[in-house]
Amino acid sequence: MESPASTIQEKSITRRNFFSRMMDNPVITKELKGRMRGRQGFIILGSYLSLISLFIILIYLFLAVDGTVSNGDPGFLQTVGKVIFSTVVLLELLMLGFIGPALTAGAISAEREHKTIDLLRTSLLSGRALVFGKLSSAAIFLLLLIFTAIPVESLAFFLGGVGMAEMLISTLMLVVTAVFFCTLGLFFSSFSRRTLIATVLSYASILISFIVFIIFLFFISVIGSYNNYPSTFVENIVTAAMWFLFSTNPLYAATMSEVILVDEQSLFITTGNILGTPSSFPLPSPWIIYVIFYSILTVILIGLSVYFVNRPDR
Repeated sequence: MESPASTIQEKSITRRNFFSRMMDNPVITKELKGRMRGRQGFIILGSYLSLISLFIILIYLFLAVDGTVSNGDPGFLQTVGKVIFSTVVLLELLMLGFIGPALTAGAISAEREHKTIDLLRTSLLSGRALVFGKLSSAAIFLLLLIFTAIPVESLAFFLGGVGMAEMLISTLMLVVTAVFFCTLGLFFSSFSRRTLIATVLSYASILISFIVFIIFLFFISVIGSYNNYPSTFVENIVTAAMWFLFSTNPLYAATMSEVILVDEQSLFITTGNILGTPSSFPLPSPWIIYVIFYSILTVILIGLSVYFVNRPDR
């Protein structure tokens, strides 16, 4: 018969929190220690914060030279605060798109180049643990970048015009974006034999998605001016599809979510215009579609990465 003390001890072991279980992964420990002990991590962090600070200084100096900052108008100062905050968030989205794939594009392909992938497969480490270890270490580093930039973003609070809702939504979008871009690089690395190929594929997919979005936006703006829909039902379907596709673009989703929050004072629902066409039914705010879409896509890419890692090389 087991003693109460042993039963309590067993329960405490089985109820370890997620963080403890995650840090038990040797890949995460190795990758994090290697990244934070070297110069690369501090160079990326310093450059990241320096670039954001530089943009804020340039915006403030431009307004100071113009003479409009010193007029003391609260409404104008709130507008300046929103401009600074929006610029920082959009800049972070762009930089995460460059940094994320670079951290994971060589995660698995480098093991193939160094002829160590077979050793990892014969060890007790499963393919899922390897993928989650590589992904978690890169995602944790990007989360460090995001949260270290929050004090810089909070400078907008001194000018006003930025609320806690905007801060929370922007942080959520940045976290989802960081994890997705890390997963994207890891996905291409999971089946590529060379790190260079995985890196090129990662950045090419991001660039192509933006080019396709611009072409699609131009195409819709041209044909949408005619408004020759056969029925209201078809028009509603086209409107919903356009809203969904536009919301998958990080820059558009962040910008439109801010516009809806300011103009309509709404966090979740909008009935505004889409390319000048008023919507006849409520639509979810772009940040909701963005978070759900990229969360699902991240899960799919993680599953595919595990599959390719477990598949024997041909």
